[in-house]
Amino acid sequence: MRIIRFLVIANLLSTIFYPMVSLASLADDLQNEINQKQAQIQELEKQIANYQAVLKTSQSQESTLKKEIARMETQIKTLEAQITLTQTKISQTNLKIEGLASDIQTQNIALEKQKGNLGQILRTIDEYDQEDPFSLVMKNQSFSDFLNQTQYIANLQNSVQATLVEIKNLKSGLETQKTEQENQKTELLSLKNQLNGKSLALDDQKGEKQDLLTTTKSQEKQYQAMLTDLQKKRDQIEKEIYQAEEKLRLQINPSSIPTARHGLFVWPAQSQTLTQTYGCILSAFARKSYPACDERGNGGFHNGVDIDAEIGDPIRAVMDGTISGVGNLGKYAYGKWMTIKHEDGLTTLYGHLSAQSVSVGQKVTAGQIIGYAGSTGYSTGAHLHFSVYATNTFMIEQKSYGPLPLGGTVSPLNYL
Repeated sequence: MRIIRFLVIANLLSTIFYPMVSLASLADDLQNEINQKQAQIQELEKQIANYQAVLKTSQSQESTLKKEIARMETQIKTLEAQITLTQTKISQTNLKIEGLASDIQTQNIALEKQKGNLGQILRTIDEYDQEDPFSLVMKNQSFSDFLNQTQYIANLQNSVQATLVEIKNLKSGLETQKTEQENQKTELLSLKNQLNGKSLALDDQKGEKQDLLTTTKSQEKQYQAMLTDLQKKRDQIEKEIYQAEEKLRLQINPSSIPTARHGLFVWPAQSQTLTQTYGCILSAFARKSYPACDERGNGGFHNGVDIDAEIGDPIRAVMDGTISGVGNLGKYAYGKWMTIKHEDGLTTLYGHLSAQSVSVGQKVTAGQIIGYAGSTGYSTGAHLHFSVYATNTFMIEQKSYGPLPLGGTVSPLNYL
């Protein structure tokens, strides 16, 4: 019986030192699929980069109906490629999650096996601890057998520490795998949000193209006349906004808003790159596009900051609050916009969106997705226009072209 027990324990000891399955390994077939998805991702990213280079070049060209339709078609192709890219990333992330789940299951099995080994070893050692040395000598046929048995018990005791180390490593590895799995699930949710944003932006872009063809009846003369009228109307609206907000800024009560503190807001877009800042802008574009900052016509006044973004990028609330306005100004001013009223006396505006995903009266939290970036309204390219108002001066006026948000603005850079 003793010999049989020795053989059982010897077998247990031999399993302790077998190499463990690598915590980072995935099944070969899953890894091959992941690698294939990565190759597809790289090709799609190159394709999208080429489209974006074409779009960037087209922004500086004189606008004609043919060029505008070509630009829209390139933007549609870009969005379609971005949707395929996002779908591929979602598929790849699902494969990674599947692989991690398999690894976690494997490690759990290994962990339970090592726990069983440890229990058996401890029970065997305990049995020997119950016998005195004289009894052990008498049970062996020779003193040599006794020494071998004593050495074996010592080996068992040494293996306890090795097994404990293995169990500790397995537990640590499991925690790492579970953390990575949660990270991949978070990434999956983000990708699904991106897919939703790109899909909504694609629908918006297709609709805009169809509206342009319908309005101009595919005639260049009609298009140029529309552009002339559109620019006049845009300039007039920008002037009205500037004049109204110039007076409203004088009504700001400094004690009703937070003192300047960087980091009070989370960033509303993925990028933190500013393409236009707040206040007077000394540029030819500003003088043309915005009311002058002074009577001599120096520069133009910009009532917010412009943040670089791609069409369909998620836009997030900068702080907890309540949606106080959602509107669409068509081809004027902010295009599709929304505002959030915060409890600290500030109201924030998000403009040029391709889509809004919240409604008036809805409570939102900092970092929550509220819409998707676009180029609607008076815009030369995809970006987010972000303004900050003192709530006590903020209002929404109903105009013939849509609901217009107005208020006394302060620099968003005070709080970002």
